[in-house]
Amino acid sequence: MTALNKQALRVPERKRHDWSQAVMRDCDFCDQWSLTVKHENSGCICAICCDAEYTSELKCALESAIDRAEAAEKRIAEHRKVLNSLAAVARRYLPDYDEHPEIQAADELLESTAGLGVKGE
Repeated sequence: MTALNKQALRVPERKRHDWSQAVMRDCDFCDQWSLTVKHENSGCICAICCDAEYTSELKCALESAIDRAEAAEKRIAEHRKVLNSLAAVARRYLPDYDEHPEIQAADELLESTAGLGVKGE
């Protein structure tokens, strides 16, 4: 797996907070009176806002992964279309079509990948 693919599969790491140091005060994010801890960007944050912050990061990571999957699916479809066209041209213009292992391999690849794709929704 390439470094790019590994990065694409990265799940955001949840920030650690020392809740033994929590104090009662207004959260700087939601203005609710609750137990809060120091936030990395200054101020204080409550547990609910910590969860919301992490959930937002997860949502962004998921949307990014979906976008990458859709882009990959589109590229695969374009590559299949080009490969199909090349195989059709080879069949038409090469009299000894059956004697070209590269073209046979392309045909086998097209047959084996027929129907593959990202399923969802």
